[in-house]
Amino acid sequence: MQESVNHKVYFVPGLHRGLRVLEILGDAGAPMSISDIGRAMDLSRSSTFRLIYTLKQMGFLKDGEQKNTYTLGARVLNLGFAYLNQQPITSIARPHLADLRDRTEVSAHLSVLEGSDVLYLGSHQARSGFVSNMVTGTRTQAYASAIGWCLLGNLNDTELKAFCAPLDMAPFTEHTPTSFEMLRERVAAARTEGHVVSRGFREPGGSSVSVPVRDNAGKIVACVSISGPDSSFDFKRIGSFYVPETMATAMKISRELGYGGD
Repeated sequence: MQESVNHKVYFVPGLHRGLRVLEILGDAGAPMSISDIGRAMDLSRSSTFRLIYTLKQMGFLKDGEQKNTYTLGARVLNLGFAYLNQQPITSIARPHLADLRDRTEVSAHLSVLEGSDVLYLGSHQARSGFVSNMVTGTRTQAYASAIGWCLLGNLNDTELKAFCAPLDMAPFTEHTPTSFEMLRERVAAARTEGHVVSRGFREPGGSSVSVPVRDNAGKIVACVSISGPDSSFDFKRIGSFYVPETMATAMKISRELGYGGD
């Protein structure tokens, strides 16, 4: 958001610090002590305690397993799901994803690009035992995922280079792009093919099919994917069944968003 000329008047430091506590605990992925949080925010112990006390009273924090540590509470999850449910595309996509899951018997997902991450807005897990480890609210690095390569298809070379600039493009597998040039090739291939089939691209033993979703202006706004362990796919039917089914679902959602192209 652009900073107002009256920024110092409008900005509420206490609210900012409280929200930063939530962000810090979310990024940590593990309970933290008052001292740990205070150091991360460069705040005194007493100031940090008051923030934690307030957030705990509201249900945004709870006690960690170890004494005098804290972690995110259920109310944060409620806010997250409220955000996801307010995204119109999730309502449009929900029945189509469920249908795709039932037809392919593989977990089906809807994802968007948020910053440098892929955010899973909706996930319909397979009814079989072969479920995906990607669930609603999951985030993954866009540069390192087939879904990300689809979602980055809107960007030209200059924009893609700017996207890569702040990233530490560490490899997850041998398929991970670790430079702008490598990522550009992946994105260009996804743009040309209209889909990406991944076999172990993100992690060994996992496969997926990803297809972009477009709006009325033809812009890529989301991605439909099916994913799961290799054992959930019949690889002889990737091109004849899984890809066409996923592409058909992406097109149905795109049509409801006003897309009129091929």
